Amino acid sequence: MTNLQNKYPEVIFYNPYMTEIQDDVIIGRGTRIGSMTILHSGAVIGNDCTIGSHCNICESQIGNRVSIQTGVHITRGVVLEDDVFIGPGVITLNDKLLGGPLTAPKVEARAKVGGGVVLLPNVIVGSDAIVGAGSVVTQNVIPASIVRGQPARLHEPNK
Repeated sequence: MTNLQNKYPEVIFYNPYMTEIQDDVIIGRGTRIGSMTILHSGAVIGNDCTIGSHCNICESQIGNRVSIQTGVHITRGVVLEDDVFIGPGVITLNDKLLGGPLTAPKVEARAKVGGGVVLLPNVIVGSDAIVGAGSVVTQNVIPASIVRGQPARLHEPNK
């Protein structure tokens, strides 16, 4: 067993030798973590989550049953509520002014964010919303809606 497996016995590491977990990280039981992923101090990960390989997760709050695909950057202060899906290559940002106040995005329960999406600072993706792949989200996404494009615009209600 590795040190990570000893410290987090209820977490599944795909390659514990190539995963970095810094101090003060909380990881819920049943969570799976891919290789080459870094969890920074202050990150809180819920139960039964899946975190892909090559992810960078800063101090943030991640709910239960969240799926984060490969190559995702979760910046400091992000909140991902329960049952959220984050596609591969998603980038979250928390600083509009490069040195100004940090205001991270929030993704509410059951929302789905497609691959390659950029979530700008201070946006909220409402519950049950879908953000299409490759979109740049510059403003709040209303619950149960579908947005896509650059910038992301309303497509149709999610029925």
